[in-house]
Amino acid sequence: MTTSSYQSKITRLEKAIADLRKKDAQEAKKEAEYNAKVNKATSAAAKSKSASTISSKLREADTARKNAAASASKRAGYAKDIAQKNTELLKARAALSKEEGKQRSKVAKDIERQQASQLRRQKDLEDRVVNGMVAKMVPGGRTNETPLEQYDVFISHAWEDKDDFVRELAAKAIAADLKVFYDEKTLKWGDTLRRRIEAGLANSRFAVVVLSAAFFKKEWPQRELDGLFNLEIEGKSLILPIWHKISKDEVIKNAPSLSGKLALNTASLSVDEIVERLVEIVRN
Repeated sequence: MTTSSYQSKITRLEKAIADLRKKDAQEAKKEAEYNAKVNKATSAAAKSKSASTISSKLREADTARKNAAASASKRAGYAKDIAQKNTELLKARAALSKEEGKQRSKVAKDIERQQASQLRRQKDLEDRVVNGMVAKMVPGGRTNETPLEQYDVFISHAWEDKDDFVRELAAKAIAADLKVFYDEKTLKWGDTLRRRIEAGLANSRFAVVVLSAAFFKKEWPQRELDGLFNLEIEGKSLILPIWHKISKDEVIKNAPSLSGKLALNTASLSVDEIVERLVEIVRN
């Protein structure tokens, strides 16, 4: 059973126990009233000198006594049902606690696997960077490419998020005098896409990662994120997550190691407010 199934079962049992206790309280009130009638009728019969009155009161007392006994019997049944439901409730709560422990353990293992994978990719990235530098070297110690430009911010995103958020974010960040690596503004006709993006990653102080449903479906943004994790581990770049139309549960599911990072959310902040925060972080 899932945690939600156990929670539903616990709710049903708690309601059933509350209903049984309510019925028991009502029956206890009836039992007390019947016992009071027994005492009253018995007392009246003892005081009366009329044979007919005595007989009537004794019958009344007998009827009340039977009713009180019936109420006591019902209460015994309710007590048995309550005890049974309480046993089921304790078992359900224990099962829920066990299942929640399994879920926490699974998340922890996922994080460990992702961290191990990031370390492997870090080594691969370092090897690619070294090999790339060797391949670009020419006699005399000069490279066959122009010096790499340094950037304040690299924006990692899925293209589906350009129209409703990323393009405006990049434009306003550039307008705020930040040096931004953004594919539409930075990449030129004829550029080698992979090399230029890897260079942008390696030469940016901060990396804004726009996490969205589209981002987690794409392979290329995920590769960028892996590279950013490697650079952050080396202390060369700092990841700044932005949640765009996505919940915390989705972030935990797809990128658990990012779920604990302080993130900005487009659901609660405007583009201008996000850029203002970004400028403050970069300049401080």
